[in-house]
Amino acid sequence: MAKKISSLPVGAKVRDVKTKYYGVPIGWQIGDKNHRGYPANSTTLVSENILKICCFDASERGGNSDRVNYGNNRYALCNLRQWLNKAGAGWYTAQHDNDNPPSNANVWSNYNEYDSQAGFLTGFGPEMRAALMTTTLVVAKSSTDGGGSETVQDKVFLLSMAEVGLGAENGISEGSVLALFNSNSSRERKPTAQAVSHSKYTHTNLRPSRSWYYCLRSPCSSLSDYVYFVDSDGSRGGEFAYNSRYGILPAINLPLDTLVSDSPDSQGYYTIIWNNAPTTPPSITVPTTVRGGERLTVSWESSSDPDNNLSGYILERQYNNGVWTRLYKGIDRSYTDTITKGWQSVAYRVKAYDSADAQSEYRTSQTRTVINNTPPTISGSDANLGTKTGAFAQSYTVTDSDSGQTLTVVEKIDETQKRSYTATSGQSYSFNVTAEEWLGLRNGSHTLTITASDNYGGTATRTYTFAKSQTEIELTLAKPLAADGMIEKAIMNVTRQIPAKALFTVEVCNNGNDASPTWEDVTQAVVSGNKFFLTNKTKTASDWGFNFRIKVNRNGAVGDCYIASAGGNFE
Repeated sequence: MAKKISSLPVGAKVRDVKTKYYGVPIGWQIGDKNHRGYPANSTTLVSENILKICCFDASERGGNSDRVNYGNNRYALCNLRQWLNKAGAGWYTAQHDNDNPPSNANVWSNYNEYDSQAGFLTGFGPEMRAALMTTTLVVAKSSTDGGGSETVQDKVFLLSMAEVGLGAENGISEGSVLALFNSNSSRERKPTAQAVSHSKYTHTNLRPSRSWYYCLRSPCSSLSDYVYFVDSDGSRGGEFAYNSRYGILPAINLPLDTLVSDSPDSQGYYTIIWNNAPTTPPSITVPTTVRGGERLTVSWESSSDPDNNLSGYILERQYNNGVWTRLYKGIDRSYTDTITKGWQSVAYRVKAYDSADAQSEYRTSQTRTVINNTPPTISGSDANLGTKTGAFAQSYTVTDSDSGQTLTVVEKIDETQKRSYTATSGQSYSFNVTAEEWLGLRNGSHTLTITASDNYGGTATRTYTFAKSQTEIELTLAKPLAADGMIEKAIMNVTRQIPAKALFTVEVCNNGNDASPTWEDVTQAVVSGNKFFLTNKTKTASDWGFNFRIKVNRNGAVGDCYIASAGGNFE
């Protein structure tokens, strides 16, 4: 597990195991948090120990005689500032016409040259180097350079007198005191064993167990070659810029949300954990049509995480170009939202986060226009109409409160469309199940569906169910077939499905135009496919006419029962 470096107190020790100097991880102390004048949301780290013994700046090749002899005390141009902020060999670049590198010949007593050493950032881990924040620093200027102050911007820097609690120089406040430095003893620093062993300069007091001098960036403003330092007892001292027996105590700023281990290691250091943020979700999908008063589902594609600790996503919504509001946080990749009627526009954005709360950038959707349309309504409510025994009608009214819209109504029996028409709001209509449609329905459950749609996509549906229960069928011709004379014989073919136990009857007549025709039972002849003879010889109507009457009574039988067609001829 991990926690943010901002949760640690001032003075706590941290280190990045990849960030080293002289091959050893650099130990840092938290110097302050959100220090005034430093980058917003930053944690200031100050080297726990003096890391190196070297000069502030080398003697120069011309110009001011004191600087030729003793180096330049202007921090903006000094060798040390350049070295602290460079990586790799060949870091030195002349900062002005008289500048010299800190070579053996240009430093005090030929001690501790560093022009051929790699820049300080060479030993930083890639994550640490990338996390360094650029800090704007105020530096006093000597009278040789016009006095007053100037600002520089660095990622690694030396502290000023003001920042270690030793006051201002010539009325120039070079920042404000860091919380870490509140007394002489709090300013005391010891060199690392590696700083001592790599120093050409030796002294009985230069050892890891004793405090030593270290440079500040503050110049003695009345001189051109003198810089201030913190003495071994925490007080202020001063020395020539080219003096190469003084220590270096670098400082840096990291983001407040930098992660560290939950607890310190056996040496008391919290370990910096470099967690990578998840990738931004590749896309976010919002329905093209958005309607006020209705729900919609927003979805997005998966992010990936180089540390394999993706935890979820944060979804936010903006309506009417206002503020963004969080809707959801979790591992799902979709969310169903309700659109308030009256909104004019809506947009969504999503980002990924991991278990360390590192977050991706947002992926933002297009802004959708909200259609504030009221769907039509259909009178009544969904209902079961019970058992029907024949053709019937169901009345209904379609209404739309939005004036001027086109209402389209579709009627279906089961899944088959019966009709589609343009309706008038408020007018009553009838869903008619005709006799012909009734005959086409099998016994059992059926559904009438009425769907009304407006031209903005609003819809309403009304559903009725009913059961068909018909145990008898009787088919006859509405008008008898004309005949030239008396019909004496005929043959009929009836295509049918009649289950066992059902009663099937076929009757015919040759005086079908009479008020009371003479019906003759020819069922057996039809079943066997034989010709049959009619016995009737009389009629009351003016013309002879042939008709038939087919009856089926289910009689409790189960299974399909229907008449598909009837045909034949007579003479």
